[in-house]
Amino acid sequence: MSAGVKCLMAALVVACCVAPGAAQRAPKPVVHRIVIDATSFSESNLTIRAGDTVEWLNKDVIPHTATATGKGGFDSGVIPAGQAWRHTFDKAGRLPYVCSFHPTMKATLRVR
Repeated sequence: MSAGVKCLMAALVVACCVAPGAAQRAPKPVVHRIVIDATSFSESNLTIRAGDTVEWLNKDVIPHTATATGKGGFDSGVIPAGQAWRHTFDKAGRLPYVCSFHPTMKATLRVR
């Protein structure tokens, strides 16, 4: 067997052994952006993975919040016009939220 063939066979063995482990690795966390504008959230239903971060960017001319309405929720506090707030979600769940200043602004975040 030539050295070139041996080298190719060795590379195939390594590729076969490495590829399954690589496929099982968890995907890298992602930052998702929700834009607040014209008294609405740009995503009314967003599904993310545990470990991902959501950023609420207020492009409206007035302040807003992103405030969970259930247990174990989150609260951005005031997000002034032109500012953003981020939160990383580590646990799975369904998290409905509103703007506490404008309760008709509603959305749901699902963490898987």
